[in-house]
Amino acid sequence: MTDTLNPTWNDSILILFTKPYWVKDPSEVAQQWQGCMSGYFIDLTDYESVKQWQVTIYNHLRSKSMPLTDDPSQYWPDDALELFRTWVNQGSRQTDQDPILNLHIIDSPQNPSVNLRIRKNIAFMSSEELNQYRAAIEDYDATSLDIENSLWQKMADIHTNWCLHYQEAFLLWHRAYMMYFEEKIGMAVPYWNWMSPNATKDGDPEAGLPQAFIDETYEHPITKEIRPNPLRYAIARNAKSKACINDVTLPDGQCRYVQRDPILYTKGKDSQKERQAKLNLLGKFQQQVSQALQWDVFSTPQGSPGYPWANIPSFEPPPPDSDYPHKCDFDGRYEQPHDNFHGWIGFDMADNTYTAYDPIFWSLHSNIDRIYEVWLRQNPQAQYTATFPIRPFIGSDAKSVRFDDDRLFVYTTIGDMAKDSRSLGYDFEPPKFPDSKGTDYEPWEDYLYIIFDGIRCTHDTYFIDAFINLENPTPEDKHNENAIHYVGRLSRIGMGIEDDKNRCIKHGVTRILDASYNAFYGKLTAPNSVSVSLLVSDSKHNIVPKSEYETLPGFNAFSVWTKGPEKKKEEKPSDGCNHCK
Repeated sequence: MTDTLNPTWNDSILILFTKPYWVKDPSEVAQQWQGCMSGYFIDLTDYESVKQWQVTIYNHLRSKSMPLTDDPSQYWPDDALELFRTWVNQGSRQTDQDPILNLHIIDSPQNPSVNLRIRKNIAFMSSEELNQYRAAIEDYDATSLDIENSLWQKMADIHTNWCLHYQEAFLLWHRAYMMYFEEKIGMAVPYWNWMSPNATKDGDPEAGLPQAFIDETYEHPITKEIRPNPLRYAIARNAKSKACINDVTLPDGQCRYVQRDPILYTKGKDSQKERQAKLNLLGKFQQQVSQALQWDVFSTPQGSPGYPWANIPSFEPPPPDSDYPHKCDFDGRYEQPHDNFHGWIGFDMADNTYTAYDPIFWSLHSNIDRIYEVWLRQNPQAQYTATFPIRPFIGSDAKSVRFDDDRLFVYTTIGDMAKDSRSLGYDFEPPKFPDSKGTDYEPWEDYLYIIFDGIRCTHDTYFIDAFINLENPTPEDKHNENAIHYVGRLSRIGMGIEDDKNRCIKHGVTRILDASYNAFYGKLTAPNSVSVSLLVSDSKHNIVPKSEYETLPGFNAFSVWTKGPEKKKEEKPSDGCNHCK
């Protein structure tokens, strides 16, 4: 019987190594531990061996580096660790006949405090917190018309000229950019939780654009002056919104401010049908994010020959499933809904040249980073091209930038950013409600994918809505109730300017829309032929004729039946150690 106050080896400690009560199949797991640690000449079932190595064993147990395991459920809980520490400090008694000593071999566990910036959910910040953030944005010249000297313009210019997309560095570049921005404004950027289950419910505080970006004014926390809300009235690129390019104008000098889809500012019965249709698209995007989270491979290594990032090499005839080595990359599947969220907001956010001038860019990407952090903590074994430089950010903490340094070693790298965010100095306030999964993920026997091959950067922005087995779709066919035909959207966010820094890849990548739900509702099964039709619109939602979009890269689509995500199966070596591979 375990005595937690005065433990002994025979009654309390041996069982922790032979039948750990906190794991499933304790005897089998214990045998794995014993086999693994025997390679280090430690016998976990032998009193003398454990006593000899007791301090080392405790340190490795508490630091979760032993027993060697990929399964967090096997880590020793606090009460087991404290029992072991008590045993050591009482003289490592073998039986209850041994004397109880009062030693100080292992000190009480203490984790030094870590000061973290906490990114909060912007929908539930207090008015004081929100106004402090608004003041920080305004103080960073977000509303200044002094374009030449504006810090806001210079910050956004970094994205215009240096952002990376369609590649392994995509998420990590934007993570560094966020960290650099937070360093400059001196506080964490709150996240816009577009993954909330309430995001599609018209009238809910988390539905659509957060109110923080809609309000006309705010009260400055220091001066108490009522001022224009900088989250809405930030100055656009060179004081001219993308909405006003090509002779499109807005009244009353509004062109100087960033612009978004006007439907996002409506409420109540005003344009309710159109607004709900737009909110329904968020449900589609949430589903795409949920599907991306199923994959445990982050990306194809940066610059790998043969299969660049998410690229599938050939489709005529469609290759066998074995030729789709990177359809399961998380970052490629995740970048697609990222593009959709940008396009969903519209105008400035829908163009990579203009997007970072809109303050909602930062809250959108704060949540992009939060979801990536969820994936990263679930997949700590993920591999990256660690040394790839992320220009123009400098150092492991991305606190500064340089634009012309030819020494690659000074730049922030993918490896610097591919860490638990807490090691980088920040964390996230948990969302008020668990993230939506869109439509519940189903382990289909066969998956129906809509494939877009050869996607490369385009100058302009386009929205591609895909349908199966429906000729000549119309805009009215785009709604969530159309579960048989409407698959979803793939946004192509334009670069807006010519690429003079080789940010855009030349060979093209592949993007995938999952039509498995449509196949289920339409009673389609492999290998039945499935037709694909597209409805393409431009940034102003004008329909683009097929004769025009067919000339652009990556606008042709076709269907493929294949197998779905399969987690890598862990093989156990003969010595029973399931980590030393």
